[in-house]
Amino acid sequence: MYLMSSLGQIDRADYAIFADPGAELPDTYELWDSLNTWRENNNGIPLIKKRKSLYDHIINNKGERLASIPAFTESQGMVMRQCTKEYKIDVVVKEVRRLHGLKRYQRMKPTEMWLGISLDEIQRMKESQLYNIDYKYPLIEQRITRGHGVRFLEKHGFHNVKKSSCTFCPFHNNSNWKEIKRDYPDEWEKVIKVDRVIRDSSNRGLGDKLYLHRTLVPIEFVYLQEDQEELFMCEEGYCGI
Repeated sequence: MYLMSSLGQIDRADYAIFADPGAELPDTYELWDSLNTWRENNNGIPLIKKRKSLYDHIINNKGERLASIPAFTESQGMVMRQCTKEYKIDVVVKEVRRLHGLKRYQRMKPTEMWLGISLDEIQRMKESQLYNIDYKYPLIEQRITRGHGVRFLEKHGFHNVKKSSCTFCPFHNNSNWKEIKRDYPDEWEKVIKVDRVIRDSSNRGLGDKLYLHRTLVPIEFVYLQEDQEELFMCEEGYCGI
């Protein structure tokens, strides 16, 4: 979507904003650097990165309120997901307000926000609940599937682009977990650390323990058998560049 807009294949956006939760795979940050290089050489849309580290807040939490991630519990299924709103949506909206030059308590100006959801994920489309912000889905309007997107990226020199998400996101399937464990040992250690930190949920008023994996087993001991189906999916369109 960023390339298409910069190249004039769809309307030209004013800005592209990446809300960085401080827990992406190294590939995502390398992609960010590559996009900035591409932008300089191709009159690309201005790129903005705003960082609010969910990882740091989880690891260094001293008992204060923390936006919950959709971890698994022994009796309640998945915990309510608050992280996308506070570490993605709110971060983007705050930056949009700054770009509009708005002061605190001033109303948001009419804004069109584009989300890069492809045609094969059309079920993720939703109406914006944000005041004066309308969602637009250019890839769906152009009937572009994930496969079309991959071929388009490769044509412009972007190969094997990874899906953007937090490394410790409970929505991962076994294939995702296995890839992190196999290919990113440093990130896997962070995943284990997060899994251990969230285990004691007593300070949040929950009566049972939290786990990153749906089997309710500490992540380092889970048998990561390959599964072909994504059983869980984040419904928001903000987890990405």
